[in-house]
Amino acid sequence: MSVTEIQAQIDKLSAEIVRQKNLLTNLERSKSAAQRRLNAVRDPVARLPLEISSEIFIKCLPTRPNPGGRHAPMLLANVCNAWSDIALSTPALWAAIHFHNPPVDLTRVLDAWIERAGSRLLSLSLPHTLSGDVSAIIGPRAHRLQSLKMCHDNAGIRLITAAGPFPILKTLTMSMIDGWDKFTSTGATMDMLRACPNLMECFLDDVQYDEHDSDAAEMLILPHLQHLKFGTHDSPSGDFILQRITLPGLRTLFIPFVAIQPDGLLQFLRRSSPPLRQLGVGDVAGWVEWTLHEMEECLSLLPILTHFELFRQRGLAPHHFLTILATSPHLLPNLSSVTFGLLFSPAELLYQKLVGALLARRTQLHVVRVVWEDTRSELPRENVAAQLRQFAADGMSIYLGTEERNYI
Repeated sequence: MSVTEIQAQIDKLSAEIVRQKNLLTNLERSKSAAQRRLNAVRDPVARLPLEISSEIFIKCLPTRPNPGGRHAPMLLANVCNAWSDIALSTPALWAAIHFHNPPVDLTRVLDAWIERAGSRLLSLSLPHTLSGDVSAIIGPRAHRLQSLKMCHDNAGIRLITAAGPFPILKTLTMSMIDGWDKFTSTGATMDMLRACPNLMECFLDDVQYDEHDSDAAEMLILPHLQHLKFGTHDSPSGDFILQRITLPGLRTLFIPFVAIQPDGLLQFLRRSSPPLRQLGVGDVAGWVEWTLHEMEECLSLLPILTHFELFRQRGLAPHHFLTILATSPHLLPNLSSVTFGLLFSPAELLYQKLVGALLARRTQLHVVRVVWEDTRSELPRENVAAQLRQFAADGMSIYLGTEERNYI
């Protein structure tokens, strides 16, 4: 055989191999299509009415739906054509989305996801610094947003103020991720709150005080806000915000590590007259100490309070509070739970005041926690410890110690 004839034979065989591969590919596609049709016939979910199969799919949703293919609803939509049709015909599956790690094409993914939600109310979680023009996606749907979680940085603030108002937004969470440079001013935070007039729950992480804000912020009334919690870093801005906000429906207020002066809290409570049931305050600015009279005034404004908490205390506030419990039975008649967070283990005087307060309120208090950070513990004397153990034996839940160990 000549070289030309051999080459021609190779070319013919190569062409036949290509033809056979194409034939095999087509056969595999036909088999897959037939398998999908068979699955659809056998699939009990596909044979159910759409209302029932949709409800089953909704039950599969995680708490925070992620756009990844390993999580519902995308996981369900990728099973087969029948399941994809069910998923795409169920707007409730797409009404919430959480971006743990935002994709590069965030705006495209977010727009497509929200589009599948139809006219449903929306819950969005975008806890990282935003990229792209997300406000152009959210703005036209602002009237449908009922829950929003964002990074508390300038980009997040600008998005809310630019895309708002949000007339039905009930829950707003603004959380920090990293870096002190992400702090935002209180004035910008107040503008953000004005864009959400019907808030019911609000969590604000770090807000940096700006001395120029004081002239710009007007009094803001949020009549429906029931739960307000500040974040976990020292900042004088909590005091600034409470001085410029009125919350007549507030039930929960936690300002754990926010610098706030007692007078500022008193003015806020007098102005708002809220039905507060849970109150947690931090070390009151670190440089201003509670007086017994100030604490009595504050507590006299909270007749239905059930839970009181002090965070990272190093001063006299716990002493004053226990004195009031022991000597003023007309104050806090509904109190059932108390938590003290201390920097250091209690001194003997505080232990004695604790026993006195529990004796006076033993039929009322159900939960008492005293937790300190310093591992060098000064434990109560045996007679005090025995009395505390007796309270526990009588049914009171008592925790006294570090996060790692309860000494009672």
